[in-house]
Amino acid sequence: MSSFQKRSSRNSKSKKNKKPYYKKQSNTATFNPGISGVFVSCTKNKEDLCIRECYDLFDVYADLIYKPADETDVVDEDEANKTIDDDIESAIAKELSQMKRPHTSRRFASIQTGTDCVVFIKTNPPVDPVKLVHYILTDLNNTKQKKTRFCKRLIPITQTCYANINDIKKLAEVVLHPHFYTQEQDQKQKIKYAIIPNIRNNNKVDRMELIQQIASIVGDYHIVNLDEPDLVIIVEIFKGMCGMSVLSDYKTLKKYNVESIFEDQNKDQNKDQNKEQNND
Repeated sequence: MSSFQKRSSRNSKSKKNKKPYYKKQSNTATFNPGISGVFVSCTKNKEDLCIRECYDLFDVYADLIYKPADETDVVDEDEANKTIDDDIESAIAKELSQMKRPHTSRRFASIQTGTDCVVFIKTNPPVDPVKLVHYILTDLNNTKQKKTRFCKRLIPITQTCYANINDIKKLAEVVLHPHFYTQEQDQKQKIKYAIIPNIRNNNKVDRMELIQQIASIVGDYHIVNLDEPDLVIIVEIFKGMCGMSVLSDYKTLKKYNVESIFEDQNKDQNKDQNKEQNND
């Protein structure tokens, strides 16, 4: 064997034995009943970038609604008198502990859906996904400042269950009650509502039966109105799981579609430009 072949052989072995410098973190979050979160539709083949974008976006707005995740309460005098070396050492230790923190103690964790263009971001207490997403989309709609590249649509899920009619009915009673049954009967306001089911990768749940069962739980007192609903009941069937939520401002926020919010903005800007040109 020549010296060149020997070197090639050694290099080949060293490449095989060489371990990657960065270890990919395992995702411990799983799609189970009883979790809450956000279904996010995204650009194809950009799922990983979408997840990162969601983490950044959600963290910014969660800090506005809730106490920042890493915010400390009060610093006493002893803490203030620490040396610079101690501060640096404690800062490094804090950062390392945050990196090692399990998913259960974080506000958000991604769950693999196994489907193109769809990711799920699990939320942990105290984050309410419906409140968070409504806050985000309202701000984007009001400010017209686009803050996403890969996220297309955000559908918050209050809670999940197994995708069978019996479990879905039980979940509906829990999710719908705060929106339709909190007032006394004689003071109850008639609410216009719509039921929007979305069934993906599941052929066991019948769409019409699902709608009828949900409507029966809402009851006859409230009014079905598909064009101008006050509230929209979202039922997401995904493989063997079901997620449900009740959303407000569904039409105003363009069906919770980020892209649609800014498409309308661009149309309005073009109209204004055309008007100015015609006036000139």
